[in-house]
Amino acid sequence: MIRKRIIAGMAVGLLAGGLFVYTTHEKSEARETYNAYVKETYNEQPDIKLSRDWHMGGYTGEVTLTKEPFAGTYFLVTYSDGSIHDNVLETYWEREAERTIHERLVSEEILKEEETVRAEVPTGVSDDVQANISPTPTSIYETNPKTYLDVSIMFHEDWNNTDEQKQRILDVIREVESDVYWIHFSFDGKPGGNDDYTERYMMFTRKASDIDPSFLDVRTIEDLNAYDRMYGFDETTFTTEYRFDGTPLEDETTR
Repeated sequence: MIRKRIIAGMAVGLLAGGLFVYTTHEKSEARETYNAYVKETYNEQPDIKLSRDWHMGGYTGEVTLTKEPFAGTYFLVTYSDGSIHDNVLETYWEREAERTIHERLVSEEILKEEETVRAEVPTGVSDDVQANISPTPTSIYETNPKTYLDVSIMFHEDWNNTDEQKQRILDVIREVESDVYWIHFSFDGKPGGNDDYTERYMMFTRKASDIDPSFLDVRTIEDLNAYDRMYGFDETTFTTEYRFDGTPLEDETTR
């Protein structure tokens, strides 16, 4: 019995040792592969932090680039076919969209300088479009952003259901409609402060749904008044929908 236990213990030890050697080799191989990819693609050789990818298998990487225009921290992932993907171009396009759309809206006196534009580009878009990284990155406007670009416009004021506010919404839509798929508006009189549950939000997409019209079809204040739908959050953090006058839409399905 004792001998069997000793043999079993030795077997477990050998198995654990073998797994450790295999894992160490696999991790080292992943690091070398990612290093070669970053060197070839971005001409940098930074340290890469590895994490086990429990979903795809293998390892994901985190890399910090230091050279403009891509300075920042990004992820690296290896797909099942062995190809490597990152979110560098998506992040670059988000920054570009935020900067240029903000500049356009401020120059047209639609947005105040201190008000905010945020953009989102879904992961994987750069895999599906013809884009260059060097010598100059492909601009987001050289792709087809109206099929994927989401923007959020953050007005630094409370929603008061005025025609002036509705006209600002329409002016934003007209200025960016050729470049975006989705537009999200927020009204917050105390940006950056504690949530007092007075913030109100509105969103439109290029393609109409059963509830929401396409922003292409919202042309006038009367169109907005016919839509008459916003949303916010209450103390329970649940989404609540409202009419423009603040009346909750308690009997309608929330988004």
